[in-house]
This record gives sequence, C-alpha cells and structure tokens, in this order.
Amino acid sequence: MNDGDLVGAVDANYWQSFKLLARACGGEVLEREGMLAVSTGLPVAMLNIAFVKRPLADPQASLNEVMSFYDEKRLPFVLRLREGVDPESERAAPALGMPYSDTVPGMALHPVPPPPEPVRGLHIEQLSDSKRLGAYQRVAAEGFGMPVEFVERLMGPAFLKVAGFGSYLGTVDDEPVAVSSVFVDGGVAGVYNVATLESHRRRGIGEAMTWRSVLRGREAGCSVAVLEASELGKPVYERMGFRVVAPYKTFRRRNQE
Repeated sequence: MNDGDLVGAVDANYWQSFKLLARACGGEVLEREGMLAVSTGLPVAMLNIAFVKRPLADPQASLNEVMSFYDEKRLPFVLRLREGVDPESERAAPALGMPYSDTVPGMALHPVPPPPEPVRGLHIEQLSDSKRLGAYQRVAAEGFGMPVEFVERLMGPAFLKVAGFGSYLGTVDDEPVAVSSVFVDGGVAGVYNVATLESHRRRGIGEAMTWRSVLRGREAGCSVAVLEASELGKPVYERMGFRVVAPYKTFRRRNQE
C-alpha cells in the first residue's frame, strides 16, 4: 500500500465513521459534490465538522451552504480539509470569516504489527451491552474535558450498535480509567475516542488502549490502522509506528468553541 492509498484510507474511514456516529446520536448529514457536513446536534464546534473532500467547483457557494446548514441549527462548527486538496477553498474560507485555526495529523500504520505485551494491572474489556456504557461515558467525558451529558448523548446505547464499531473500557483495580473505540471498514481499522483519566496517564495505558483497537482491526483482517491525533497523543502514536500521511487544515469562525 503506497502513501496515496494510505491517504485514501484515512479520509474514507474518518468521513464514514463520523457520519455513522452522528446519525446514531440523532444528528444530521449534508452531502454535496465534494462536500460533507456532519452535525451531531451538540453545541461543540469539534463535534460538528464540514469536510472538503475534493476541489469544489464554486468554493464560496459551497461554503456558504455549509455555513447556513449549521446556522439554521445554531451550532458552532469547524471546516476541515486535507492539505493540498483544494487551495481555492483554503483561500475562500478566511474570506468568509473562517480563518485558519490549526492542523490535525491524520496518521496511518501499515502494515499492522502484532501488539506488544499488555500493561501489567490493566484489564481491557469490550463493551457488548449497555451495562458498562455509563463507565465508558464518564471516563470519556473526563478524559476529553467535556460535560458528561454531551458524551451520554453522543455515545448513547445506539452507539454500541453502529455496524463496524467496537468500544473498549480499561480498568485498573476494577476502577475505570481509559477508553478507546475502533471502526472497521473496507480493510481499514480507524482508532477513535482514546482517552485516559489524568490520574493514570504516563503509564502506557493510552497506548495499550490504542493497541487494543488496532488488534481488533488485525483480527478482522485489516492491513492498515488510521487515526487523527491530538497534540498529546501524536508522540505516542509515532512511537507505535504511526506516521502522518494526511494533515487536515482546520478553519473556524472566531470565538467558536
């Protein structure tokens, strides 16, 4: 698999997983030629993302339609497009009041190696029903610094039934301390929702949770694992063998959280 294939794998898994999660929590999806706008219905910009998938025939008109989509719902949002995909849209966004904000590294691991030895004292279980969903939600909320009611809506019971998804809860001495999820689609394992409580960071737990999601993909026959890295997680993923193949530029309106 060459770098172009890896870029396509990151793109496709990212777009499809976000669409499915939004629909599972009662959100909405707008798809147009070259554009994808996803709304979870939650008032958090990073949970409402519009993607430029390929060069737009009329970037200003397309971006105006996206802005109206979110404005009608009174929701903050961000615009995200991979570097080099559409320079015209990159120029149009600031002109419409959406200046550049940051770049999120889309990373890929290929081939998928066997996982390392497990972290001593860490027990990882897959969520098979809603019995442990509350613990997953609480850890995710604290780990990502979000109100728990937002996470409960985003990752409710329907979240466990989304085709291709698997989610994991990590415990230490029976205490829930970490979570992760994976979306397996088309031979690609997308790693999502990796979070560890601050009290248990720097112990290799987040890396172990990531490996568990990667292993799910390996078990399903996936030859590549992909993810979008946070600033905190990027060095961990690089140590695991992931590398940046798809940098996503982010544009957002000023004063939007």
